[in-house]
Amino acid sequence: MGRKIKWPNGHDFAFTIVDDTDGATVQNVKPVYDYLYEKGILTTKTCWAYPPKDTIYKGQCLQDEEYREFLLELKERGFELGFHNAASGGCFREETLAAFEDFRSAFGEYPSLHINHGNNIENIYWGAYRFSGPVRKIYGLLRKTVRSYGHEKDSDYFWGDLCKAHVRYIRNRTFNDINTLKEDHRLVYRETGKDTCSNYWFSSSDGMRLEPFLNILTKENVDKLVRQKGCCILYTHFAYEFVDEHGNLSEEFKQAIDYLATKNGWFVPAGALLGYVLENKEYKPSKAYELWMDIKWLIERVIKN
Repeated sequence: MGRKIKWPNGHDFAFTIVDDTDGATVQNVKPVYDYLYEKGILTTKTCWAYPPKDTIYKGQCLQDEEYREFLLELKERGFELGFHNAASGGCFREETLAAFEDFRSAFGEYPSLHINHGNNIENIYWGAYRFSGPVRKIYGLLRKTVRSYGHEKDSDYFWGDLCKAHVRYIRNRTFNDINTLKEDHRLVYRETGKDTCSNYWFSSSDGMRLEPFLNILTKENVDKLVRQKGCCILYTHFAYEFVDEHGNLSEEFKQAIDYLATKNGWFVPAGALLGYVLENKEYKPSKAYELWMDIKWLIERVIKN
């Protein structure tokens, strides 16, 4: 049957988006946020404190005045700002500590939501560590994974104490169904063996870039989400194809958001949504359920992708 949650103020379902900052600039994501705001859909955007240190990723950061002002505007409008590591490319402890202070200086508070970035070596419980128990070893054998040191106290990349003190939510599993709550009845949860350096983890639906985002947010899927009175936490990268080189917002994206906005949804940032779920009784699954979620996600990650 799945888990049922009564959403506030008579809303039929809950919906939010968590936007990964990879490649993001004012020019290629501002049109997206302007449209979401116009439609009354408030979401979460992550950011970097410093420019990318590698040649793989691009994007602006807090050191860019134009970009920082844009993020401040988002915060004033009611959007949530989260952390995506200090920068792309791997950061030592002192860099991450400085990034937290820069975030607090810019926005008046430390980040409470974090998404590990790519293959950064200082990620918290990343790679095979995204799994628990025996499935972690199986995944490590099936896929070459990056080692993460952010939770290892003796490492030069350790920042787990900072994460535990300030970060409330970290993204982990992603699924292909619009109803994230249907895929993982916990939605927000504690991970066995990870309490030292983290608080809560959350699952999401995978809309990595424009095409998979639109595949999830079809009219049929939105109608299903309404019927199921479910919850969608849609993970994506707004810098990937949502806005063209001329600054034009995707018409397909606008149509999808237009239809979504006609429904009686609770459209709040991820932190507010996850907090509400926790307030309405933390879901504490059995060890068997935790193992099942690891197996289920292993199939999603290795076989289906």
